[in-house]
Amino acid sequence: MKLPEKLEEKVQKIAKPISIWYPIIIIVSIPLLLIINTLWNLKTFNRDINYFIRHQASSIADTIKAQITENIDNVEKIDSILSLTKNNNEELAGIAILKAENQSFVYYGGTISPEERAGIEKSGLNQMAIGFNNSFAGLTYDPVSQKNLWNVSVPLNNQKTYILFLKMRTDQVDTLLKRTSRDSYIILTILVVITLILLSNHFLFYTKAMKAREIEELDKLKDEFISIAAHELRAPMTGLVGYLELLRDKISPDQMPKVEGDLTTLDSLSRDLNSLIDDLLDVSRIEQGRLKTITSEVNIDEIINKVLTTFAPVAKSQSLELIYQKTDIPTIYSDPDRVRQIIINLTSNAIKYSQKGTVTITVIKNKNEVEISVKDTGIGIPADKISTLFTKFGRVRDDKTAEVRGTGLGLWITKQIVEILGGKISVQSIYGSGSVFSFTLPLNPIPGK
Repeated sequence: MKLPEKLEEKVQKIAKPISIWYPIIIIVSIPLLLIINTLWNLKTFNRDINYFIRHQASSIADTIKAQITENIDNVEKIDSILSLTKNNNEELAGIAILKAENQSFVYYGGTISPEERAGIEKSGLNQMAIGFNNSFAGLTYDPVSQKNLWNVSVPLNNQKTYILFLKMRTDQVDTLLKRTSRDSYIILTILVVITLILLSNHFLFYTKAMKAREIEELDKLKDEFISIAAHELRAPMTGLVGYLELLRDKISPDQMPKVEGDLTTLDSLSRDLNSLIDDLLDVSRIEQGRLKTITSEVNIDEIINKVLTTFAPVAKSQSLELIYQKTDIPTIYSDPDRVRQIIINLTSNAIKYSQKGTVTITVIKNKNEVEISVKDTGIGIPADKISTLFTKFGRVRDDKTAEVRGTGLGLWITKQIVEILGGKISVQSIYGSGSVFSFTLPLNPIPGK
């Protein structure tokens, strides 16, 4: 279903800015998401470290809780237990028991130095541990050791009377965190660089795809224009040929010799123009898949003889000899009109590009196909031009071909028709010594053709 023109224009206006911003949004958003993902993972890692520290402190507290509870009234024994615990755990920078008194905490015993005791007594972690009856941890800077330490408050009993306060070193954790952060940032940088490279390539491919789409649309418009122009030219061309015939009838016999040359020139030009219109129509039909073929018996010998008869006057005017090397040619099944068109195109080219010598047509049978060759003794084709010979508008342009008229569509159309009929076309040429164009056709029709 085709959209109305106004609606289609609005859609294109909306789509154009979207097509510009789409690659930019992609290039910005994906690296940004990678960065957010990395930062989120590092934050999660820090949270897990916090949980690990609290779990480790709780494990230490559980290990000594029974001994402390049993000897809670013996301060010297408490100090001994805590000192032994500190010596057996490298992560511990200090450990102490705090006792709750009148909504505050006082140092009861442990390994904490006197200058640090006031700080741990006022720590907010203690109130939280007592209030929620759960361990709490916090990272703080210790001015004595000039390092970050984890402070952990662990309630020791259900009476909410005593707190086990631990100061835990972060050296191993910091090392692990720094290594993890460094590795994460390195991986992030690599991923961002790779992503930017891939997205840049995507952007380039996207731009090329958009340009290819524009070229495809222009090509489609061009084909439509060619089709319309060819059809529109057909009517006046037919009228022009008709009026030339009427003009011939109106000229008296005694005046005819004076204008015969002009009429002949007009006939030649009208035939050239008619041939161009036919080529343009064929191009349009081929590209739109509308070129029709009708399969029937094809008498190749008869077609070649008629083609040579048609070109005999032109060949004679150029002192060219037309040769047909006859062999036992079987009847094939193909489209006779298209086979005639192929042979006419190749013979016409051979004559057009040969100033002297011969044009020889040969037919041979190879297994399940026939091969028809048109050989000339003309100017030949440069080796670097052969690959573009069968392309649309492909022509050899040099001093020798400057005066030869042509659109470069004939060989392209010929190749397309040969392939539609199930055959192949090839060329062999030596520059300055002539060319041989050969094409094959199957003896029997291709299924589905």
